Amino acid sequence: MEIVLHQWEISPYCGKVRRILRHKRLAFQTCDYNGLRALRVRRLTPPGKLPVLDYGGTRIADSSRIAAFIEQRHPDHPLFPAEPAQRATALMWEDWADESLFWFEVYFRVHDAAALKASAASICAGRPPWERYLIVPLLRLDYRARLRAQGLGRLTEAEVDRLFAQHLDSLDALLEHSPRLVGEHTTIADIAVAAMLDEIIRTSHRRAVIHARPHLCNWLTAMSA
Repeated sequence: MEIVLHQWEISPYCGKVRRILRHKRLAFQTCDYNGLRALRVRRLTPPGKLPVLDYGGTRIADSSRIAAFIEQRHPDHPLFPAEPAQRATALMWEDWADESLFWFEVYFRVHDAAALKASAASICAGRPPWERYLIVPLLRLDYRARLRAQGLGRLTEAEVDRLFAQHLDSLDALLEHSPRLVGEHTTIADIAVAAMLDEIIRTSHRRAVIHARPHLCNWLTAMSA
């Protein structure tokens, strides 16, 4: 069974799928769409978004749909708790990571020059240098417009940092007495949240405020083991 993940490496949603596949102990290959190769994504799926997974001839788009698809075919090392209330909680965590925490990652990426530079190096890895000068300003303008529409882009940087710190404090408090966000074992909740935080850690100086929370930091270390 050949599994191919079509991805942008810096996308936290693609990082989420990589974590899912590793959690399931599944071998897979990646195909990156750096630079202007991103124009080819629409050949994969009409929305033109990644990740997209090719699974033995079946093509699935969207990280949450991929998670459900993989869980159905590979039930070992489950992503979703069997107990209904825990399963519901795990799905709510996944939705929070995908729909709320994601925008903090985007904000820090496009409003911080050093983070944008680090992201650009990944976005255009292996591509002609001139593509960076074309793509990065367009991405910055596009995501700043999306952030304003979403609401976070209308706040001051100090206010965004304050809200982010509140989220980190909540995660740290929850993880003080529990090894995972839901139950005793890794679930889609842990995978989704860790994937978003990983991208902030990789490119932004805000990694310091994440690492300053000891229980959160220990959890991230365990999630990466």
